[in-house]
Amino acid sequence: MHTLAGAFALDAVNDIERAEFARHLEECESCAQEVAELRATAARLGAAMAEEPPPEFKDRVMAAMHATRQLPPRTRPGSHERSRRSSRAPRWAVVVAAAAAVIGLAAGGVFGGIALTQQQELQSAQSRLDQAKQRYEPVAALLSAPDAKTVHGEAPIGGGVTVIASRSLNRVMVMDTGLPAQPGGKVYEAWLITGGNAPRSAGVIAASDDGGLVVADGVGPVDKLAVSVEQAGGSPTGAPTDVLMSMPAPA
Repeated sequence: MHTLAGAFALDAVNDIERAEFARHLEECESCAQEVAELRATAARLGAAMAEEPPPEFKDRVMAAMHATRQLPPRTRPGSHERSRRSSRAPRWAVVVAAAAAVIGLAAGGVFGGIALTQQQELQSAQSRLDQAKQRYEPVAALLSAPDAKTVHGEAPIGGGVTVIASRSLNRVMVMDTGLPAQPGGKVYEAWLITGGNAPRSAGVIAASDDGGLVVADGVGPVDKLAVSVEQAGGSPTGAPTDVLMSMPAPA
């Protein structure tokens, strides 16, 4: 039952699984905490990609609502009760909701104008959406992994990082959760530490008001993670320069 935490957090479970796992959460404190952290992470990812749609979109949508004839629902005799039950959480809606949490709310702005834009605008919108999908598909897979584990660490200068790891995917994500911007164009860099081996860079965490993240594959049996302050572009030596914080990797 513990392996459903990631899927439950993204609402990517069926009605039976949802009910069973909801009962499980009442008895399992670790799963309840993990679900809360995964949901918070998914919400933050969506907020990081959010965009305000152009003002003219509202006028276009409102005009289309008045001009578009709505089709009646297709039903079959005896299907009313089943339709009523399934309407609470249709499978396609679950998949869309999970994807939206990861790709970001920017996709909503893209789709808001698809039906009303010209071909050139459609191509531009599709290109933006493809780029968002390409960037966040690894994150989506990580969040929905059955063995995804999460841990949060606080930095002494304020803020911190949230780390999500999956042993089955051999993947880890480190996300900035309120680290203050560094002066002089300096950046934060995440490091993976295994046993007594030298730290390996997971990549630079781009500093921004919305929070940045870095995803690394092929991480192996990582024991600890560290965050350092580096010059723009990352450590020039391949080793941490000014270690800000360290924390155990998700078990």
